[in-house]
Amino acid sequence: MGNELNKHQKEALSALRELGGTATTRQIAEKVKRSVNGVSQTLGALWLAVNCLGGKGGENKWRLWKEI
Repeated sequence: MGNELNKHQKEALSALRELGGTATTRQIAEKVKRSVNGVSQTLGALWLAVNCLGGKGGENKWRLWKEI
């Protein structure tokens, strides 16, 4: 990844940590007060730190697997 994470990336990773390391896009979006689509795009760009476990739309599950 680049040198620094942006604000939205930091918020999404923090929320995922606070939610126990595994959560849906919708759960993360509610925690960071952003749209499901925006959070999904943010998490997709964090492929070095999160795994997509599958699902549809806001029910897509993500897992934190590596600290960056």
